[in-house]
Amino acid sequence: MTLSLLPITIVPTKTFQKKVHSIKVSHSLIHYWRMDEAKPFDIAVGNKRISVNIESGPITKDEIIMSEELFREFILPVQEMQFMAQYSNKENTLTFGPVIGLLTEISFPEDSEPHFRSIHSFCKEMHEVISEIGGFFYVFSLPDFSHGMMKGYFLLDDCWHKSPVPLPNVIYNRIHSRRLEASESFQKFKMAIFSHNIPIFNDHFLSKNTVNDLLISAEYLHPFLPETLLASEQALEELKNKYDSIFIKPINGSQGRNIIKVTKINHSLQAELSTSKGRDHTYLFNAYSELYKWIQPFLEKNTYIVQQGIPLIKYKNNQLDFRILCHRNSQNSWKATSAVARISAEQQFVSNIARGGEIKKPIHVLTKLSDRKTAIQQLALMKELAVEASSIISNHSEGLMGELGIDIGVDESGKLWIIEVNAKPSKNLGENENKIRPSTKALLEYCTYLTFSI
Repeated sequence: MTLSLLPITIVPTKTFQKKVHSIKVSHSLIHYWRMDEAKPFDIAVGNKRISVNIESGPITKDEIIMSEELFREFILPVQEMQFMAQYSNKENTLTFGPVIGLLTEISFPEDSEPHFRSIHSFCKEMHEVISEIGGFFYVFSLPDFSHGMMKGYFLLDDCWHKSPVPLPNVIYNRIHSRRLEASESFQKFKMAIFSHNIPIFNDHFLSKNTVNDLLISAEYLHPFLPETLLASEQALEELKNKYDSIFIKPINGSQGRNIIKVTKINHSLQAELSTSKGRDHTYLFNAYSELYKWIQPFLEKNTYIVQQGIPLIKYKNNQLDFRILCHRNSQNSWKATSAVARISAEQQFVSNIARGGEIKKPIHVLTKLSDRKTAIQQLALMKELAVEASSIISNHSEGLMGELGIDIGVDESGKLWIIEVNAKPSKNLGENENKIRPSTKALLEYCTYLTFSI
């Protein structure tokens, strides 16, 4: 589906209050949209519609002049704002959008300015790309929505200001806490938002066993999936006997925390534990019974999976994998929007950036490990594989998925493996800190699709 949208700047003006609102539109824009000047029509911003009349005038084609009072009724800042606009003769409605609300936890350091934690810089980047292309962006937390009204933080003069804002066209969920996302307050919020017909995308985390179940349902992906079972004494022993190494991962884990790697060394079993403090601890066991006795408290506290260990290629003797970011586009199809190579810190067996890893351009790393032709082919296949995985997961998961991070490894024979899938991928994997990233533009593209197509 191709959207017919125009970038329009709405300009506030002081007018004497009238009983019926009117807006000033150029002759050429009235002709382009085939508007009937004699008939009132609706303007839609976010979740709100207001009936207005048209006044034609000799003004710039890409501008529409609205009264300050109309700005206030739409709960918009009274300032020039650029939106994407679509006029429907059938519905007699002019829609300005997208209005995007990003939901996350908000903290307040000592200087009292709001802070959006690990996505603070990303929120500013979102504001910049939306201001450039068109739309209105704000950040809010669960308590900011009450009785059908919303308050949010929007960027003005390089400061985040909180005020009432319009209900959004779409909500992008970036809650970091699984506990909060599972809470009654979040479930009530979702029900209230759905009652307003507002879509939320990425409204839940993905557990590792759910991802495996979904991907394993596609037979053609089997060669790219490490064997994975729910962790139990029997499953651990089965995979330990089958492979030189295994990984034991909490199904709801993140950032590489509390992962256990078990490796056969001569007649002993070595277990490495990645801790939340960023340091790995190593333990040696002479028998499986000793190993399981040590692992058992982990399994009693949380649910884990056990996974086949893959002998992945290394970069300068450090662990290496590749994060492919995928997004839905304006045709509602998945595409790979960016890729980075993730290299672990010294003596770490996971490559997460949160644990001291670093990122590099995939082609640079792959070319160092093989030749340029092979590197280009491998990266193209990674992106193709990531798009396939994203499509399968989104098609068979509840709710809307608009963004996924797919972690892919390359083994010593050059074969690709899907290691993990993340519904809340890190926003700190920047290709260039000073540029708006393709992945950020892709999020705006999907939000625009949801605004004007649903």
